[in-house]
Amino acid sequence: MSTPPPVLSRDGLRAAFRVSAASVAWTVAASTAAIVAGVMAHALVLVVFGLTGVLDAAGSWALALHFKHALKHEAISPSRERLALRIVSIGLVSIGLFAIEESTRRLVAGSGARSSLVGVIITAVSIVALTVLTVRKRAIARRVKSGALWADSWLSATGAALAVIAVAGGGCRPAERLAARPESSFGGAVSDPSTAERGAGNRRSEKP
Repeated sequence: MSTPPPVLSRDGLRAAFRVSAASVAWTVAASTAAIVAGVMAHALVLVVFGLTGVLDAAGSWALALHFKHALKHEAISPSRERLALRIVSIGLVSIGLFAIEESTRRLVAGSGARSSLVGVIITAVSIVALTVLTVRKRAIARRVKSGALWADSWLSATGAALAVIAVAGGGCRPAERLAARPESSFGGAVSDPSTAERGAGNRRSEKP
């Protein structure tokens, strides 16, 4: 006697759809802001972070459609599950290549990333949001037994890790450079007033 397939609750499928839709909304908004901030600040690490978010959004979009179909038919389609998993896997590989390329470029160039206050705020908030999405996706993936949603949680976790790298690599660089060279803001070196007075006196004594 064969065992009947497990019945997935509509609540679980609805939760999977909602977390996927929320992931799309967040990653599209945060990625767009990060790319714009990165271009304005000439910060490649922010642009890379934004592009990884686009890949995350693509995987979450495929999952949202997948779970919407599952809600309509009250069952998960194996073919749609495989398609969503394939899209998410491509995103994971692409993000890995982005991370390797950016790390190699920074090592070869020997310079830190440039950033901006807006970029730091975006990435800092993204750390929290993507961490929450990661935990939520994994909990729901267990409920609906979706390997694609579980894999998508790794996309969110990787995005959170890249946000940490972006903040750590570029958050304080501009301030450090400014503090190290305060004279550059005035177009020249700042001299001691007593030294300047002695120099002026010497020049006056040398005049005939």
